[in-house]
Amino acid sequence: MVLGTRFKMASLVSHLLSTLLVLWLPCTSLVSMGDATKGQPPNIIFIIMDDVGMGDLGCFGNGTMQTPHIDQLAREGVKLTHHVAFPMCTPSRAALMTGRYPVRYGLASNHLIRVIIYVSSQSSMPPSETTIAEMLKNEAGYATGLIGKWHLGFYCNSNNSCSDPNGQGFDYFYGLPLTNLKDCGHGNVFESWYATIFRDLGIAFVVALVGMIYMRIRKGIHKNSFRVAVTLLFVVSAILYYIMTSIGVMNCILMENRKVIEQPLRYENLNQRLTRRAISFIERNQNEPFFLVMSHIQAHTQVFSSERFIKKTNHGLYGAAVEEIDWSVGELMSSLKKLGLDNNTFVYLTSDNGAHVEERSEEGIREGGWNGIYKGGKTNTFEGGIRIPTIMRFPGVLEPNTVLDEPTNMLDMMPTIATIAGVSTAGSKPLDGQNIYPLLKGEEKVTPHEVMFHYCGSWLHSARYRPRKGKAVYKIHYHTPKLTQGPYGQMGCFQVYPCRCSGRYVNSHNPPLVYELTSDPGETTPLDPNHPQIAPIVSKVNAAIKEHRSSIEKSTYQYSMRKVIFRPWDQPCCEGSVFPFCQCQESPDFVLPLPEEETPLKPVLEELLPKVPSS
Repeated sequence: MVLGTRFKMASLVSHLLSTLLVLWLPCTSLVSMGDATKGQPPNIIFIIMDDVGMGDLGCFGNGTMQTPHIDQLAREGVKLTHHVAFPMCTPSRAALMTGRYPVRYGLASNHLIRVIIYVSSQSSMPPSETTIAEMLKNEAGYATGLIGKWHLGFYCNSNNSCSDPNGQGFDYFYGLPLTNLKDCGHGNVFESWYATIFRDLGIAFVVALVGMIYMRIRKGIHKNSFRVAVTLLFVVSAILYYIMTSIGVMNCILMENRKVIEQPLRYENLNQRLTRRAISFIERNQNEPFFLVMSHIQAHTQVFSSERFIKKTNHGLYGAAVEEIDWSVGELMSSLKKLGLDNNTFVYLTSDNGAHVEERSEEGIREGGWNGIYKGGKTNTFEGGIRIPTIMRFPGVLEPNTVLDEPTNMLDMMPTIATIAGVSTAGSKPLDGQNIYPLLKGEEKVTPHEVMFHYCGSWLHSARYRPRKGKAVYKIHYHTPKLTQGPYGQMGCFQVYPCRCSGRYVNSHNPPLVYELTSDPGETTPLDPNHPQIAPIVSKVNAAIKEHRSSIEKSTYQYSMRKVIFRPWDQPCCEGSVFPFCQCQESPDFVLPLPEEETPLKPVLEELLPKVPSS
């Protein structure tokens, strides 16, 4: 009897201990989540969308765009409503990678061309700049990979220092060395930037030829000189025409590290191929800390998407592209969960600039995104051009379902990531970005930035001032593009396509335009710059600009004509091919298939049905 009682007591105690253990284990895992798993630094993933605006995602207020995976990311992390970038691809990506204003290293243009336009050109982010990838690789032994768009140069100098991803700290690269262009599909980038360029060049050719003939008739030019001049005119014109119409072969290429594996680029299964490579990188490096940049080429024109997303979206081809990005985000997050890595992985999702509101197809169909309540768009420094949808997720560290309204900047990621990974930025040059990790965690309430500077090329168009008290944020505009209403009601630079930074399509303001962004985020009602409360703010920002400009040292200008031009002898080409006869296709084996359409019941059944162990 006593033995039976003892047995029952022992059984009861055992049951209680088991119950307590079950309850205790999740608590301990919650405490340790994101604590940079004892002894191992956290993994870091950047997901960069291309030309996606503040009004394009469900979690940022778009009720008809289907972005469930990005919305879930926002629920699990911090949604930043006042994160700013630069108005175009190349300077934004350079600032993100280095934590420094691109004007400091010559990557700010003083003419129309404000991004790198040829893979073979010498324009590049200088190899002397330290990137986040180099910092993490050299200081903490991270495996580093970049999938998708680079657009920061592919040039190696005489010292064999290279500006391509492998030369800038990435162990593995799979993607586009330049960017997605209309020429990769059925358009021409030169016609987009200058609608009548071929007509005007044709007129110039005819005028030059007629002038030569006239001079020959009037005997103002020798017969042999005439022949040479006409021959040169035809040769130069033919070369120029070829260069301008063959960008698909020159720039639309897919590479793995420094090897061309597809030329020209095909859109078929492209996002699936990129996503599969990203997941493969995670799987290969799951036992060591890794830094992965998933740099989407959607939804930049040429806009493309898979048929499945085109059929179900409410927003045409552009909407399908954004929703396909969302699918890719879901696949990456699912992969992290399956490998047990998501609790020790910091995820940063953002766009490189605002949506390109002027973008349209050859048929006139709108192909650009939406910036919500914000004025302007890509290529200008109104809020629609530089305020970007951003989410950061780090379980156990960043409070879920949090909204951060304080101004932050792409520049901040370098020092912030250094803090998260526990490394020093001492090896890099002085940074413009600030460590916003305490702000993200709620330990600080006001952004460390008092003044931010907003460039259009090499012209400083505006600045942002955040007083140390209160909620106000002031935007001071010194130059603004002349906006006109487009065919879909949006205000943009429809008369010139990309907004200009100077010249007759730009308004200069002296005194400057001043907006208070907390109460007027759409920049609709300028304040009086001479008002007793506003004048000191303008003076303070002017002084900050003067100090900032004095800190910029002379550097090699990356947009000189010598550097931006096409260099056929440096043109990457498929193995066994010679430019201009480059042609190859990637093997179709390495593709992540799109899942079948799920019924609402399928996820529920998967949870209820017992899992069958794999053999």
